[in-house]
Amino acid sequence: MKSSAKGDVLNVSHDYRYQKMGYYVSMHAELGGNPVTPRCSDILDTHRNPLLMMRAVKAGIPCLPYTLISRYERNVALPALCFAVNPYTCNSVTAVKSESKMLRTMKSLSVNNRYPVSVQPLIGDVREAVQVFGETDVPEARDIARKFYDEFRVPIGKLIVQIVDGEARLSHFEPVQKKEVDWGLVREKVRTLRVRTLRAHATSAHAI
Repeated sequence: MKSSAKGDVLNVSHDYRYQKMGYYVSMHAELGGNPVTPRCSDILDTHRNPLLMMRAVKAGIPCLPYTLISRYERNVALPALCFAVNPYTCNSVTAVKSESKMLRTMKSLSVNNRYPVSVQPLIGDVREAVQVFGETDVPEARDIARKFYDEFRVPIGKLIVQIVDGEARLSHFEPVQKKEVDWGLVREKVRTLRVRTLRAHATSAHAI
């Protein structure tokens, strides 16, 4: 944050939430006129469930349908997964199987009906897949992880998926805990990208 580095910036963090260090590193790089991965706009889109879903569908990622509601509604199909859209709550995946819990969940995630809540049908097994540069150890989610990274360019994060009839569908994205990340793999990926960048610059300079 105190540096004035110029050039391409690769921001590797396990937590890119708004007002967290990972987010501000990307903001600092952008304000300095540097190309940065990930961009602030991509970070914000991944952390707001409806925006994540809209972009993911356009990118060809299989997703669950969602409904935005701002207060408790009796006609909401249960069971369901609920996700906060307000800017203050993260890691908000809440499975709801009864009307009484839906009422409590809506009050909490909407901050007393001030913000909408994204609601998805709960129709499969919920799995967490940590993705690192588009790779994951969860076999069913590998295609989603690759497409997610291609679209959003967020190096590290947790994909929440539902396994429906043996196939994964994207439900949500969250930051991961530091201990959940294979940092050896991260260092390996960073070294590979650095070598590719240096070779590309060398080829460009030779051509000139």
